[in-house]
Amino acid sequence: MSLEEEIEIDIPQFFRQIENCDTGTKFEILRMLIHKYSYISTSPFIMDSYNLRSIINGAKSKFANDSFPIFLGERKIKITQSELSNLCIIESAIAHLNKNDCLKKMPKFDKREDR
Repeated sequence: MSLEEEIEIDIPQFFRQIENCDTGTKFEILRMLIHKYSYISTSPFIMDSYNLRSIINGAKSKFANDSFPIFLGERKIKITQSELSNLCIIESAIAHLNKNDCLKKMPKFDKREDR
C-alpha cells in the first residue's frame, strides 16, 4: 500500500475514532497519528554513484567557470587555489542536496568582490 493510500485510510478512521471521545483522548489519538507520519520529513536521502558523479561534475564546472580571485566574508579573506577545489565541491554538494529537497534553508558562501 502506498503512503497516499495509507493516509487516505487513516484520516477518516481518525475522525471516526475521535467522534465520541473526550478532549484528552482526542489529543492522544491525534498525537499517535502525527507520530506515525512524522518520519516523512526525516526519511533519509540515499545517495548512490549517480549522485556522487553529479556532485563531482557540478564542482568541475564551478571550478572552470568561477572568476579568480575569490574573497569570503566581510573581512574579504582570499581563497587560495588549493582551497578553491574544496569550496567548489562543497557548493556543488549543497546545490545537489537542495535540488533533491534535502535542505530546509539554502546555505551560501558570502563571496565578495576585490574592491
